[in-house]
Amino acid sequence: MPDPRGDARVDLHLHTTASDGTLTPTELVERAASLGVAAIAITDHDSMAGVAEGRAAGERLGVEVVPGIEIGIAHDPARNLIEVDVLGYYIDPGDEEFAGVTRDLQGAKNGKLRSQIEVLAANGLPIRIEEVLEEAAGDTVRRPHIWKILHRHHPDFPPEEFFNRTSFGGDWHVPKTFSLSLEDCVALIERVGGVPVLAHPGAYNTTFAKDGPLIDRGVDSTIAVCAGAGVRGLEVFYPYNKGRPYHDGVPLIDAAELDSLVGHYETLADDHGLLATGGTDFHGASKPQIELGEVEVPYRLLQATPPGAQGGGREGVTAPGSPYSIAKLGILCYN
Repeated sequence: MPDPRGDARVDLHLHTTASDGTLTPTELVERAASLGVAAIAITDHDSMAGVAEGRAAGERLGVEVVPGIEIGIAHDPARNLIEVDVLGYYIDPGDEEFAGVTRDLQGAKNGKLRSQIEVLAANGLPIRIEEVLEEAAGDTVRRPHIWKILHRHHPDFPPEEFFNRTSFGGDWHVPKTFSLSLEDCVALIERVGGVPVLAHPGAYNTTFAKDGPLIDRGVDSTIAVCAGAGVRGLEVFYPYNKGRPYHDGVPLIDAAELDSLVGHYETLADDHGLLATGGTDFHGASKPQIELGEVEVPYRLLQATPPGAQGGGREGVTAPGSPYSIAKLGILCYN
């Protein structure tokens, strides 16, 4: 495919029915094409099952499809790592080691389902496991699947209470039997030729309230920890006014505050020598307030020289201490 213009739009954080999105990989690519998005990354949770179908649709429709994944790392409160996600780009979906680990991650997530249902039943909210599995349709079971069935049978139970109480630290939280530490996750992605990127840093803001601080210095320390562990990029551009933790039916931050937040993370990316990426975290009908490609993420970011790199051109230019050339974050490098 021809190299798109540097200002063509991309969206590097999208979900399909292979995890908790509502569009199939083909439908996702068709949506991107209809909106004029030049490149997308399929980043399903703990799964690359949608990549092959998505790439085939991309070849047909002229949309570049970056193979990706989103992995929730093990909770590590001592280092301010709670509910933290790492995106991996340009991973070979056929790599046997990586496929084995994702099977283990999915198995652990599916394995906690029965325990989670038992906790709900003990608190007066019974649901049937068969309905949740049917809702997941063979994909990794996640809390949105459980919530849909819970809401079907208990429509008056508030979603905020469900997600808060089942999150880490909540009294209904059920831990997974297997997860990757930050370092293990980064090392695995690197071993299979991928690029690890810290997802949506603003989503880890635990101090924000409508009248609270927009910038959480604890999140800044999380970014520093991740950079020290070998994460190579930061998801700078993200619709925080429409996604977690700032959206609760209506936006809680205005356009100026959103710009301030994004600018803060753009500065931190530069300070830590991280590549800036961005995406919408589009899920389809389950997050109807977010549209694919609505965040202005230009294609040139995929080709940008990492901070500190010397020289020009797309081949063989590396940042000091980094194994990644600027071509590594160019979507044409994956074949």
